[in-house]
Amino acid sequence: MRNRSRRAARALPALLWLALALGAGPAAAAPDCTVALWGDSILYGGFGASLANRIKEPPAAALKRIRPAWTIADYSSPGDSAHKRLPTFVMQPMPARVVVLQYGINDAGNNYQYEPALRGMVDYVQAARKTSIVTGLSQVKADRMPQRDGYDATARRVAQEEGVLFADWGAARFDPADMVDDIHPQQPYSTRLVERLVLALDQIAPECASPAKRS
Repeated sequence: MRNRSRRAARALPALLWLALALGAGPAAAAPDCTVALWGDSILYGGFGASLANRIKEPPAAALKRIRPAWTIADYSSPGDSAHKRLPTFVMQPMPARVVVLQYGINDAGNNYQYEPALRGMVDYVQAARKTSIVTGLSQVKADRMPQRDGYDATARRVAQEEGVLFADWGAARFDPADMVDDIHPQQPYSTRLVERLVLALDQIAPECASPAKRS
């Protein structure tokens, strides 16, 4: 019996080496592919006065389809603005790895002080040791919102100065025919905006960038 025990003990290192050679061992930790979406009706995919008015595939759903590895918490709300959201935003827990900040349309439309509010949001996310993505402002129909370009430039500058990624929504191809109204995108334009967001997410977490499987 003792000889058998000694032989078994001597065999353990060899078995362990073989297991490691075959790729066994501790399982790799799953990547953190969590993202929280904060924004207005553009990120919500809504239009009109009712929350029920929503495009067929809202941005959160489009993002999940394009990058299925991401777990998405959608806090977007029609009519929201950075100016109005900041006081409650800085009281929220920040469990997600990435926090998308899509504001500015309603700030511009109401002439709100956009920069300090957006910068406060970014600072709060950074203090929580999370990663921000600031989006630019989506395009609107001509002459509908004269301050749109200025607020978009502010979003870009805040992202640059705070050292966070900027998802350039203003660079997505825009066709006035792709709009529900003067401000809100139809499905094709909304999806192009999401694709811009995906580019930023892929930079932050390439391990979460596996595309959807084709059927």
